Amino acid sequence: MGIRGLLGCCLYKRDECSEMVDLVAIAEKQDGIELLVDFYSFEHLISKNFLRSIQKFKKNPYIFMNGGEYSNLDRYVSKLVQDLKSLNISLVFYLDGTKGSSDEATRQKLDTWIERHEDELQKLQEVLNVCKGLTPVQNLLEESCKVRPVLLEIQFYNTLAALGCEIVQCPAGEADIVIAKALQERKKAYAIISNDSDFCVFKDCRFIPNELFDIYGDLQLGITELPEKPLRLVVSVITTTKVMSMLGVRNHNLLVEMGIVIGNDFTGYYMESLKPQLDIRGRKGVENVAGWIRHYKNIQNHPVLAEAMASDPGFRAAVFHSQGFYKLEAGPDQPPKKGYFSQLIQERIMKGTLPSTIISMHNNFYWHRLLLEDTAFGQPSVECALAELRSYIYRIVLPRHENLVNEYGRSPYETLRKAGVLAAEDDKIPPINRINEQKIFQNLRHFHNIMSHLEIGPTSNAGINPPGPGCNWFERYGRKNGFIVYILRYFLLLTWHRNLHVTENEFMALAALALGRPDPNIYHGLCLRPTPRCVTIGNWFQDIYRHAYSFLGSILYIRHEFPLPKEIFSGSAWTAFYMSCKDDTFHMGASQVPVELLIRTQQDMNRIIKEKRHMIKYIVEGCFLFDDRF
Repeated sequence: MGIRGLLGCCLYKRDECSEMVDLVAIAEKQDGIELLVDFYSFEHLISKNFLRSIQKFKKNPYIFMNGGEYSNLDRYVSKLVQDLKSLNISLVFYLDGTKGSSDEATRQKLDTWIERHEDELQKLQEVLNVCKGLTPVQNLLEESCKVRPVLLEIQFYNTLAALGCEIVQCPAGEADIVIAKALQERKKAYAIISNDSDFCVFKDCRFIPNELFDIYGDLQLGITELPEKPLRLVVSVITTTKVMSMLGVRNHNLLVEMGIVIGNDFTGYYMESLKPQLDIRGRKGVENVAGWIRHYKNIQNHPVLAEAMASDPGFRAAVFHSQGFYKLEAGPDQPPKKGYFSQLIQERIMKGTLPSTIISMHNNFYWHRLLLEDTAFGQPSVECALAELRSYIYRIVLPRHENLVNEYGRSPYETLRKAGVLAAEDDKIPPINRINEQKIFQNLRHFHNIMSHLEIGPTSNAGINPPGPGCNWFERYGRKNGFIVYILRYFLLLTWHRNLHVTENEFMALAALALGRPDPNIYHGLCLRPTPRCVTIGNWFQDIYRHAYSFLGSILYIRHEFPLPKEIFSGSAWTAFYMSCKDDTFHMGASQVPVELLIRTQQDMNRIIKEKRHMIKYIVEGCFLFDDRF
């Protein structure tokens, strides 16, 4: 996020604080360049344009809320990155650490995270109102259409990795200072791609905000079905020097002081109450604050801020940290240091074998993934429902003398709840230092034991009948298909006669999608408005996948054995299957698309169920009867 209002000011006065260049010409002249990319900012830029493109060509306004078109996204991203590589433009990606991965960042930003959580929840509610038919989809602002598919990061990361892109994962905190330093240290580095206004202030920085990337639209992002290979790629590069000139500040120290007063991620919380007490003329915007700082030179020259520095250690620490941060004198945020486990987890994150979320869990912190699900009062939350599964993960990553992780997120009765979750008590669960990358069969067995904890047996509390914990789906169906079966079985046990109270027809539709891998392109054009229950079931399934693949699979070194999101889920296909699987949704869908299309979808679904009937029979055993003579 960075300094509030600064990026908007720079974009408004782009002619004064940026220079227009052709990256293709520069790459040719310099025998290749590197662009240092803020992963999540770039992910947002590309996924937004991907959705525009697919909505335009398929003429389906609901596609953004269906749950993710991962195979099409994979092709879209692959085409873009390969074209840039062929022009000698390399992208180097940097990933932030997750919330809670750094104690200092958590202390400074927790209030900001809570505020953003409330805003994001409100935007999801606006989308749910469309699902309920209360609001026409055309009335949604584009800002409200930013429904982040549950598995977007996993697919995006794996697509880039498959293309051979360099990916730098920061174990803790945001990657901003790491990127800014890399710009100075890497010989081929030309500029940074990000939408974080901190890059307007970092010393000797050059960055390209999303709004100034591909100014003339040569890539055809959001216009053609796939990006075009450009003959030129014109961007505007904002530089720190030009920003200083535009604001009339003569040296970098004044620019840093201005950022502190406006309010950044570290000082923003404090400046909300302090700024009204300052004698800034007119509206307290960027340019007026710049004029104020030109007069006072240093924030401690003003009595109000000097008193705050003296009396409030939190504000004082935020100011000192900001000064070192923007001058590139500070180091990156540090992960917890609790002995060998901390060191091991940090090393694995930096090697790319663990997501940063694992260090947050190790640091006794987990922030719930906010996703599109029914948020009506009393409706279950998938992240709350999966707390028991996470308790097994906590036992692996926590030191043996620690047992509690604090979780933050939506609950059925509160928009934000903090709750402690105890690590599972199970002697069969290995600590992370005893997990051997080479012992693949042993690790698959650990995965089986944990993913079977809802089955009847000594670790169960669900009271489910056979097949029980002894049924190893990897041995029966192989690793890829076995993984899908574990996810489906876990979903069924989690939602059968509890939580979502899923019906037989609903589960059969989900099983057909995951096991049949239907071509998503067939269903993109079906303009079906998904119901809240439709998106809820689809996203619960995906969140179980996220836990099994990204958390458990990564810890056990076996995620490479499992299918990627593009192989098992399509939001459009799921919506079509769901709306065709029950009488009430079928009639609802028949008022939106020709009934023949729904009948054909039913036939596709039934064909898959018939082909996979022997697998389905075992998956549902103990829950409901399924005639495999189907």
